[in-house]
Amino acid sequence: AEGGDETAGSILAVPFDCFAHHSKLNLSYLPFVKIDVEGFEIAAIMGASNSLFSHKTKIGAMLMEVGPDRWNRASIDLETGIREMKKVSTHFQHSYILLRKTGGHAATCPVSIAEGGVLVDDKPEVIEGKVHKHKVEVDEW
Repeated sequence: AEGGDETAGSILAVPFDCFAHHSKLNLSYLPFVKIDVEGFEIAAIMGASNSLFSHKTKIGAMLMEVGPDRWNRASIDLETGIREMKKVSTHFQHSYILLRKTGGHAATCPVSIAEGGVLVDDKPEVIEGKVHKHKVEVDEW
């Protein structure tokens, strides 16, 4: 970038489906996938529906942050986000959500989300006393 500003400049963005097709990636089995796109997670999984999330690809585990507060950055509404989470969760034997009791994400991923019997898993694994790991069924997204 001009003037030493490393934050300025153009970024080429293409859906993962396009990238996978043209790069001829072998996506038959992926042990682990991490999607970290700062609020554009739903847009990313929608753009990977014919490659990463096709019936031909087996994924061992996937990690990504989700939530309506994050989706607003990509203009994804709650209904669309939930619909896409339900679709992607069918590719896994188990899905989990991490909810926080304290810390930086406690406001956007609070343990209160799971209160009141909304999740079948009412006895989460507690990690380091502040993160609750709940199993999520497909119809619970």
